[in-house]
Amino acid sequence: MRTILLVICLGLAPVAVTAQSHAPGTAATPGAYAPLPATPDQIIRQGIDRLTGFLIGVGNPDPPALVTFLEQEIAPYFDFDYMAQWAAGSLYRRLTPEQNGRLAYKLKHLFLDALARNLGTYARPLPRIDVFPARAGRTGNEATVDTRVVTDTGLLVQLEFRFYWSNDGWKIYDVSANGASAVAFYRGYFSTLIRRYGPDVALR
Repeated sequence: MRTILLVICLGLAPVAVTAQSHAPGTAATPGAYAPLPATPDQIIRQGIDRLTGFLIGVGNPDPPALVTFLEQEIAPYFDFDYMAQWAAGSLYRRLTPEQNGRLAYKLKHLFLDALARNLGTYARPLPRIDVFPARAGRTGNEATVDTRVVTDTGLLVQLEFRFYWSNDGWKIYDVSANGASAVAFYRGYFSTLIRRYGPDVALR
């Protein structure tokens, strides 16, 4: 479980890919080549490097340091509003905009808090992580990145990151570990809470 949660967050720092380079020894013409958006697999690879550097650099980070890292480096590359919409399913349309906002806020912090707790107890050595090229999703604005995690004990975890193209570039809206979807988990979690206590209590 710790391996799964470790790789779900993966840093996900922004990356820019230059469309074309200028000749060696010559200056680039300003505005000549606009950077292309990073592909989803490039985002994951860059994120792995950043997360690994953070964990190695701080040794055993304390919870506040982990939370700060996750808030700054991880959260902006997920779309928790979109994730909440998928997690709520048909319930999303029956909630008020304020309730939907609270649902997204609660989902985000449940996700990041669990991640911080597991990262804080993660044992060295760090696993080997293989990232495969992004493949097209169900629609033209979706993509999936398959990732394989292998620990030093030989444990194998297959991860699947689901992206969609937003106004701000590629965003993650779901992660599956060995076929178990985070969105599906939160759908059951919030559905049970709201049925039992009502949205005002469940989402406060």
